[in-house]
Parts: sequence; C-alpha cells; structure tokens
Amino acid sequence: MRLLTILLTLGLLATGPVAAQDSEGIDPEALIDRILKVYHDQRAKLSTVTLDAVYAEGEMKDDEGFVEKERFEKKIYLKYLEDTVLYHEQYVAYYKDDELQEEKKLREAARDRQKKKRDRKAYDISYPMLKPFFPETRATYTITYDGTAEEPSEGFLCHVFTVKANEEVDTLLEGQWYFDSETFHLARVEFAPARLVKKTMFKLNKLDMTLLQAPAAEGIWLPRRFELVGKGKAAFLFGVSFAGQEYYRNPQINVEIPDSLFVEETNDD
Repeated sequence: MRLLTILLTLGLLATGPVAAQDSEGIDPEALIDRILKVYHDQRAKLSTVTLDAVYAEGEMKDDEGFVEKERFEKKIYLKYLEDTVLYHEQYVAYYKDDELQEEKKLREAARDRQKKKRDRKAYDISYPMLKPFFPETRATYTITYDGTAEEPSEGFLCHVFTVKANEEVDTLLEGQWYFDSETFHLARVEFAPARLVKKTMFKLNKLDMTLLQAPAAEGIWLPRRFELVGKGKAAFLFGVSFAGQEYYRNPQINVEIPDSLFVEETNDD
C-alpha cells in the first residue's frame, strides 16, 4: 500500500514532458520535482539551527575499523539566509587518547583542524547537498535514477540516484543520493569530490564522505552523522591516512544567534 501511494502521488505531480521511466513505473523527473519542493518548503521554515557535536578523528584500520586518536566537543551554529547558509563552529573540549586536554592545547588543536579543513577544501553541513538537482546547476551533472534500495538505509526505505559530474572539478560532487520514499527528504549521501585537491604542500588521493540525516522536531530533517575517510601526502612526509566521524545532537531550531559569530565561512545554495 505504501509503494502504491508513492506511485500515485508521483503520477499526480508529473508536469511537462514525461521522462523515461524505470521498471517500477516511477517518473524520475517528477520524483526530483517532488524532492526539490520538500527541500525548499523546509528551507523556508528555517532561520537558524544550533547543534551539539562530537567529532572523533583517527584512521581506518583493516582489522579494527575506525581507531580514534583525538576527540572534540563542539557547538555548531547555522544561519539561513535567502541564498546562503552561514556556518560557525566553536570548539568546547579536546580529548587526546581519551584524556581531557588543557585550554591551550584545545586552541592549538582547533587552529590545526581549521587549517586542514581549508587545505583539503573540506565540506561541512552547511553545504546544500541537493545542489546537483537544482535547475540552475543540473546541466553540470548526469543524474541517473537507480530505483529503490534493496535494503533500508538507517531504517528508511529510499529512492536512490547516482550523480556524476560532467567535469573533473574539485568544487563538484558525485556519488549516490538516498531520499526517504515516504517524506522525500534526503536521508543519506555517499559522495566524493569530482577532482581531488592537489597543491604543492599537500596532495589528496582519496576523500570519501557520508552524510546521514534524520527527522528532528516538527518534521524538520537535520544532519545526524557525518563520516569521512581520506588519504593524502603532505610535503616531506610519507602517505597520510585519516578518518573522521562527527555526531550531532540536541538540535535547536530558529533560536536567536548573534551575527558576530559569522565572519568568512559561507556556503551558497
């Protein structure tokens, strides 16, 4: 019954020329239209979001999985403007080898992480992950509808799209996008830059990222977990492997945030 309802809904929403349909009888263009409407409807309801976050940094080992080396407690602030999202993160506590470090080491480690973020052109949760689907940027990508996932993702039965950038540019993303089949909200993205950063002092050979989202208050979907696994080479050093996992909790929606928090870091829609 749930699948039948989805099919009927998509059929009613289809407008303009009918795109090629997959074996389930779903019109991918109508599905994208519905996804974008849900995205913009939520976007219109948001002015600010604050989140408590825990970021663990370490490396992935074949026999152990993720091995934590350092951990940070952070406060994240997002301010939604008409065509951009302002982002600010405040480092609150720093743990190394599971031991709480003093304030001076916290400040030093925070500066180091922020520099790495700039060098690697790393993404954060202010980036509009539906950008490949926006009409104004759609031509930059080849988007293929893969049907519904065989297994639920984090408990959500999802529609799956494969996104491929038409150019190898480090500002473009590609991978697989998963949308909850009941609400049409983005539930999961597995993505990487179409081209990796290569500078004189640092060359990135791998950067695989995953963003998971889930419903919060009043049906608003917000990030729940962000993961990354990377490999690179810094000047005068051998290969560097790194991994990170960030968890988000205690979302506060549409609370007042001072503009003074936001200086340079923005991500345009």
